[in-house]
Amino acid sequence: MKRQLRHGMLLAVAAPLFALTGCDSGDTYYDFGYPRTTNNGGSGANNDDSRLYELANTLRGHWNGAMRYEYTDDNGKRSIAQFDAQMEFDQYDATRLEGRGQEIDAATVNGKTQTQTLTFTWAIDERTSDIYVVYDNSQKKYRITFLQNNELQSYLDGKRFAGTMIGVNNNEFIDFELSRYSYAKPANVVFSRAANTRAAGLEVEYKLVKR
Repeated sequence: MKRQLRHGMLLAVAAPLFALTGCDSGDTYYDFGYPRTTNNGGSGANNDDSRLYELANTLRGHWNGAMRYEYTDDNGKRSIAQFDAQMEFDQYDATRLEGRGQEIDAATVNGKTQTQTLTFTWAIDERTSDIYVVYDNSQKKYRITFLQNNELQSYLDGKRFAGTMIGVNNNEFIDFELSRYSYAKPANVVFSRAANTRAAGLEVEYKLVKR
């Protein structure tokens, strides 16, 4: 598939380092928020590959912030649990678009703090640049997309990683707002408009849910 690069902005906010937009021709456009040279020659594939590795290298590391987990409880009720979260993404090596990771969740309820640790594998789809996360214990699979025509588009740069994990083999959503661990965690976490719209009418509880 032919790929080209272009410069642009994400809606009315600063453009993310990684985003994707589509067009009617079937071409895929990468929008990194800063100027790139458009190359219609044979080196285009190599340029695309370098962007994927740049994505993997940016994802790698420690992130902390908050998550909202939307799920169906044992009584068939749609529910949302919110909690603090830390995520670590490790690459198998610098030439791979995949790796392993760990997530540590914590919630304080009635003065008591509960935690849980989850491990997962992750991989970048070379065709779409979507990130797929599969949790070890549950084998639940989620997709993180950077497509701009998707209302659940995610955002990634060197300091911030935010968006939604969309359930693939399940009917769940995990909204996340994370910052690079070396930067201060925001005092008030604000989830995306899409996350808040989807959660309208549902009670958000501060608690952990076994996943």
